[in-house]
Amino acid sequence: MMGITKVLSGAALGTILSISSLTSAHAAVIHKDDAAQTKVETKQQASVSISKAKETALKNCSCKGAVQSAQMKKVNGAYVYVVNVLDVKGKQHTVNVNSSSGKVVKHQIEKKQQFISKSGAEKIAVKNCKGTVKSSELKTEHNAMVYVVQVSGQDGKLHTFHINCKNSKIVKHDIKNNQQHMTRAKAESFALSHCKGAVKSAQMKKENGVSVYVVSIFGQDGKLHTLHMDGKSGKILKEEVQKKQVMIASKKAHSIALSHCKGAVKSSEMKKENGVYKYIVKITAQNHTEQTVKVNAQNGAICK
Repeated sequence: MMGITKVLSGAALGTILSISSLTSAHAAVIHKDDAAQTKVETKQQASVSISKAKETALKNCSCKGAVQSAQMKKVNGAYVYVVNVLDVKGKQHTVNVNSSSGKVVKHQIEKKQQFISKSGAEKIAVKNCKGTVKSSELKTEHNAMVYVVQVSGQDGKLHTFHINCKNSKIVKHDIKNNQQHMTRAKAESFALSHCKGAVKSAQMKKENGVSVYVVSIFGQDGKLHTLHMDGKSGKILKEEVQKKQVMIASKKAHSIALSHCKGAVKSSEMKKENGVYKYIVKITAQNHTEQTVKVNAQNGAICK
């Protein structure tokens, strides 16, 4: 009797194990079918491509920017693309685009600015390289958002800065050695050949989309001349002359120098020495020796 019971128990156990295995297998099939069904459902819902959703999200943002991330999610029973956009003002946008209709169903903007703006990145670039911004673009590089800013430097070369949008650090700086523009020294030389005097200031600026050097010169006529010159050719585009006399004229400086040393003026030029603008007047004295007299260009005083 005990033997029959053992046989029956073994058979029952086998039956239970078989049923258990069938149940597990059936569950796996159901799970697989659900996943397949979800995949089919998602595919049917997504009549809009992810690239189109990104394009729609970027258009919906008031400022230009770049996509940080994009993925499909099921929100309130509908499939949407959740697109994160960083705009050029440094703010983040979360845009939900319906995967079936392609319409924006939600657009949220973070109030707190956690990234630098485009203008902020350009300032960082120009601070590290004097010149004018040629172009700037927001990009994703190595999973980080960066501004790629190109600067036409006053050294005549093209500088490309890669600036991290999050921490404002320059992660890369490339320099093209082929001359893109005149150097600042060359621009000053061109300006002085047009207007004799001493350079007060010179800087590269962008005017009407063109890089120009704006060079201010204290002319030997005693007036301030501001020349706007093409950054590549050196051609003078505009000249402004201040009416007010800011320095003594060269003739007046010659007269002062000759009153100090009798003779004839051989040459003269205006220079800046120790922060003071002076006329350096060379005189052939009556004893046939050459004398140099320095005259303060602002007040006419004899300088040592």
